[in-house]
Amino acid sequence: MKTIAIIMARGGSKGLPRKNVKLLDGKPLIAYTIEHALSSGVCDDVIVTTEDDEIAKISKEFGATVPFKRPIELADDITPPEPVIKHALIEYEKISKKKFDIVVYLQATDLFRTPKMIAECVNAIKDDPSLDTVFSAYKTHKHFWRKNTDGSFTRLTEGSYSARQKRGINSTFREDQGLASAFKSEILRKHDKRVGKNVRIIENNDFKSSIDIHNEFDFWLAETIYKNWVKKNKSNVNQSNGFLGNDLKSWSQSIRNGYIRSYVIFALHETGVFELMRKSDFVTVDEISKACKLNSTLLNGVMNFLYHADQIIIKKNNKFSLTKKGHDWLFTDPVLAMSFGAVGAYSCILSELVPSLRNQKKYGKDFVRKGDLIAKGSYHTGKGNYPWVLEKMREHGVKKVADLGCGSADVIINLCKSDKNLKGVGIDISKDALVEAKKRVDKNGLSDRITLSQGDLYKPQTFSKSVKDVDAFNAIMVMHEFLRDGEDSVVEMFKSLKKEFKGKLFFLGEFDCVDDDEYQEMDYPDRIHYLFYQHMIHPLTNQGLARKEDWLNIFKKSGVEVIGLNDKLNFRLVQFILKF
Repeated sequence: MKTIAIIMARGGSKGLPRKNVKLLDGKPLIAYTIEHALSSGVCDDVIVTTEDDEIAKISKEFGATVPFKRPIELADDITPPEPVIKHALIEYEKISKKKFDIVVYLQATDLFRTPKMIAECVNAIKDDPSLDTVFSAYKTHKHFWRKNTDGSFTRLTEGSYSARQKRGINSTFREDQGLASAFKSEILRKHDKRVGKNVRIIENNDFKSSIDIHNEFDFWLAETIYKNWVKKNKSNVNQSNGFLGNDLKSWSQSIRNGYIRSYVIFALHETGVFELMRKSDFVTVDEISKACKLNSTLLNGVMNFLYHADQIIIKKNNKFSLTKKGHDWLFTDPVLAMSFGAVGAYSCILSELVPSLRNQKKYGKDFVRKGDLIAKGSYHTGKGNYPWVLEKMREHGVKKVADLGCGSADVIINLCKSDKNLKGVGIDISKDALVEAKKRVDKNGLSDRITLSQGDLYKPQTFSKSVKDVDAFNAIMVMHEFLRDGEDSVVEMFKSLKKEFKGKLFFLGEFDCVDDDEYQEMDYPDRIHYLFYQHMIHPLTNQGLARKEDWLNIFKKSGVEVIGLNDKLNFRLVQFILKF
């Protein structure tokens, strides 16, 4: 089921002017809600509907899509949410050519949600088709009254002391849809409603979640609590969130389970098993083995392990099928990047870690990573950033781009498939990589738009003829590898590129390193990708990494002009637009 998150943000707020872009602890207020939606892991698309140019610009910078400007008649202070959300849903479906089953509604003025709240709302609908709407609600023990037309008052909650003692069973809830809510798109399309007949409430006992920012005091209160309570207590929460278990048994067995599952998931992706199961419900091991040309005895053990150790496959009558979680999670970019990159390409650095630590073996001489799997993993790591890159290329009139360090050409193929008017050149020093790239270019029917050439980035003249008619260069997660030779060597490389290709643009994507304090503020699950990337992959393969500030310093030393920057993209990738 496809899910879209829709965030409404007007520029004409009256109680607190410009509240959606007002800086709260140094970050625009709307950025928090965008980040919650993106981090929830359940939203296929996150869009902001606004009539305001500044809100649109900031929303894009923090990773949201702003596909259109909201009509002015839907941007006043008396229009209810439903027509605005419905307009956004229908218009975006026309633009994206997608059909969404679930709509997530979030208000930028609700700061104290967690991504988990959003995920719980969406997953509840996915797991129970009878539900129309799921939303967060604050559970309260307080009594509620209503004022009647004659001026008298009527109690809405049961008033006896014994009833109050039982409020854990017969609780009262205050609806907080702006904090986190999800509903089937059909009830909006057909009935102009967000709340259907069948409702489930996600209980929320966090009192600070009731703060809804509409005036100066609300903002002050939210910022005060965020800076003096949330941030200060976050690291303590992180240390006890049970990510790997709070006892020895849970911790040790979760390590064993994760270790095995990582290899199993990679193997079943690489051998085509998951792709087959994606298209076929309930198949036997023999059917899978025959279709994928695999050893049925080995596969039987693997499938049964995964069935009992995870929730991504189900087994009935000795037939296996993907669960909803399997369909929803297995083919996402974070999982595929982990599977092909971390496990497939880089497993050697862990299996050879003991002899490496003892200086008995050396990476690059005694063992190496698998290049084809690196290409697959890198493709899924950077894929989410391609729309921004393409948008900026169009703005700068780029018609032909050269991809430096193209590997097996996944990036340049994807860019050209995404933009039918774009042409490309793939440059790599490896002949073997270019042979594989040629196969992929031909397979995708792009041989008329993509050419390939061997070249050494340290010697731009080796490929200058093949790129003489390009408008720009592109490199995603390539240039950091040259930091193994020291920062000065990279500075000299950029100077050489500038001299050879003066006036050309360079779209450069690189990982922004995380410092110790920032790691300690992250939830454990949020740390792992960055930790593996920063402190395992690159040190153990003798590669360099840098922070955003370090790259800016390299460009300055090289005399290369930075004309654009986006540091709000997925996986902490920073996109620089340079001019030689």
